[in-house]
Amino acid sequence: MTDRAPSRRCRSGASLAFGLAILGLARPPDISAQTILGQILDDVRLSPVPGAVVRLLDRDGTERAQAFADSLGRFTLAPPEDGEYVMEAVRLGYETARTPLLSLHVGGSAPLELTMVPEPIGLQGLEVSVDAQANELLQRIGTTTATLGPRWISPEKVEAVAMKRDVGSLIEWNQVPGTAVIRDENTVPGSDRMGLCISLQRANSAGGVKRCALVVLNGALVRGVQAIMIDPESIEAMAILVPREATTIYGSMGGVGAVVIWTKQGG
Repeated sequence: MTDRAPSRRCRSGASLAFGLAILGLARPPDISAQTILGQILDDVRLSPVPGAVVRLLDRDGTERAQAFADSLGRFTLAPPEDGEYVMEAVRLGYETARTPLLSLHVGGSAPLELTMVPEPIGLQGLEVSVDAQANELLQRIGTTTATLGPRWISPEKVEAVAMKRDVGSLIEWNQVPGTAVIRDENTVPGSDRMGLCISLQRANSAGGVKRCALVVLNGALVRGVQAIMIDPESIEAMAILVPREATTIYGSMGGVGAVVIWTKQGG
């Protein structure tokens, strides 16, 4: 990425801690920019890591902003105000990457490069197919992609979708039973922006108002406002879980069901 500000590379785990010890940093490194123009790379292959969820956390660990990496591992993240923050990147198949405490200030933009260390899934040392990844997850609720039926949107079903407008269009095209896709333009004028809401009919609240299913992107939770921005062309497969299934895996957050998304692996 090109910018007048110097590029900053942050590694996760022990490598990051060791690097900070050498530098002898006594205070948070300063990035004089409001907007971070970032890229996430595989620490081994140095290839982009698409679909990683990037969170900006304050000193108390509270999430203040969220973004996700596109097909080239790029993301844009802006803090809500000046302050000290930690940036965290999460993706299934990788160790969580965290930056040191950063002091962010208003004024332009700055590049930031994060590398993520691969973490084997399932069979060690082998690249695992999305079907195997999904089945490993579904084993926890006693089912498989085959028995999930139309609620498993396989890579073949994804490719068959002619018009990929957003995540919701993949569900609509495949006519997943018991689901409704609600977008901002379908809500009452003046409502808070919700982004994308996948509502499972059986997840109605006591008052009859439908609620939005949990969205899980490559193992990380994504808000609806961000979910509407996921590039549908980057999606490899999806699984729709009903509340009973989602609660088993994700606890009370899954009480309204879950949409689990896997994106294509980087080259």
